[in-house]
Amino acid sequence: MNIQKQSGLTLMGFLMVLVLGLFFAYTGMKIIPSYLEYNALVNALRTVQSDPESFSWPPSKIRDRIQRSLWVSYASGNITDRNIRISRNEGVKVHVAYEVRKTWIGNIDLIMHFTKTVTLSR
Repeated sequence: MNIQKQSGLTLMGFLMVLVLGLFFAYTGMKIIPSYLEYNALVNALRTVQSDPESFSWPPSKIRDRIQRSLWVSYASGNITDRNIRISRNEGVKVHVAYEVRKTWIGNIDLIMHFTKTVTLSR
């Protein structure tokens, strides 16, 4: 008599894999836009930093350039002017710190903190 072993996923195993995959997909859909916004911020700061005249700009112009770059990237939702701090000690430092809070499941929130600092030089 030839007896063959069964192989493959059971219905219960398939459902567990499906639920786990959906869990990570849902979490990713909540988190990824915030990281894309942060990436747009990094690119905006690099653009300002690469401009040789940015060292002499007033703080309002620096903020405006950053906000315009974020607006073009469709990433201006969470970063406001009060999140952008500019100090002139030994050079010009542009520091951006902000927090993103996304509702996840029920009353559980995902909280993400983002910080980036660049120094403008001549």
